[in-house]
Amino acid sequence: MEQDVSDHSPTIADVARAAGISISTVSRILNNKPDVAEATRQRVLQIIEELGYTPDARAQGLAAGKSRTIGMLYPIENLDLTNLELEFFVGAATAAGEADYFFNLITRPVTQNRLLNLYRSAQIDGVILMQINVQDWRVDLLRERGYPFVMIGHCADNTGLSYIDLDFESAIIKAMEHLIELGHREIALIGHSPAAHEQGFGPAVRSLLGFRRACETYGLRVPYRKVNLSNQGAYRATLELLDAHPGLTALVAVDGGTAMGTLRALQQAGRRIPDDISVLAMTTEKVAQLVTPPLTHIDFPTETMGQWAAEMLIKMLRGEASEPEQVMLEARLVIRESTGPVRHPRRT
Repeated sequence: MEQDVSDHSPTIADVARAAGISISTVSRILNNKPDVAEATRQRVLQIIEELGYTPDARAQGLAAGKSRTIGMLYPIENLDLTNLELEFFVGAATAAGEADYFFNLITRPVTQNRLLNLYRSAQIDGVILMQINVQDWRVDLLRERGYPFVMIGHCADNTGLSYIDLDFESAIIKAMEHLIELGHREIALIGHSPAAHEQGFGPAVRSLLGFRRACETYGLRVPYRKVNLSNQGAYRATLELLDAHPGLTALVAVDGGTAMGTLRALQQAGRRIPDDISVLAMTTEKVAQLVTPPLTHIDFPTETMGQWAAEMLIKMLRGEASEPEQVMLEARLVIRESTGPVRHPRRT
């Protein structure tokens, strides 16, 4: 008699039925529990092979007290994802999938209890922390409790911690030096928000430090604007800078996701890029090539960073990490069409 073939995937119940034993016994075999007769174990394993049954990784993990899930904690009170943020998530989710782990994006701001409950309730096995402050209570809490985590970003004290980060201080210095070599002296920086500086947000603190070091080294007195990183915020900040400093010949933006706001403001003000004013941003290759003209930028490889962080965490969870892994990416300048030599400097 020809066997009936359907698209129904075999389940643990099918295995138990074929072996004439309970589902709980099959589960104990799948989880390598010792209290099963060896003959029964071998018979069940043979039936599993014949049926083509594939155990559900998450169910197995939960039975062993593990969820096989990693989380990414990206607290965003008003969810307004940019391409930069999405690429972090894509990179981490890709790495998790390739390692047969589930990926959970957590965007709600967390309290101490909520963060600990993610581990205690087996919702996650480990977490990727983002938006790292120089002094970060989440890092202190998880390090104290011994829960596995890695950071995209780093703190003041990173003893025993794993992280990947971009060298924001040297990135801003490299951006400023590129413009200075082109003859620019009237340069402005569109930076992170006042709240980010007050909280000690790592990229904000280090970007401003790099800016001040460059100004001191080259004897510049140029304006710095702290703005909310949004297109509208960058638009307003750019118009304010042009109004207060009409002699500006170059702008540096710490976030390429806001570039459209800056470019729109420059167009409204009748400033041609790069003939009248050069623009440089810290952003990804994808964003830099989307705008007109293509942006000269400090490469911010967000997808790679997300992927690398997830791989670090999974190695930690598998017991394959013998010591903390700390990666500081060197700033890489990519010169495109939005920067050029000073041609028509304006007088104040």
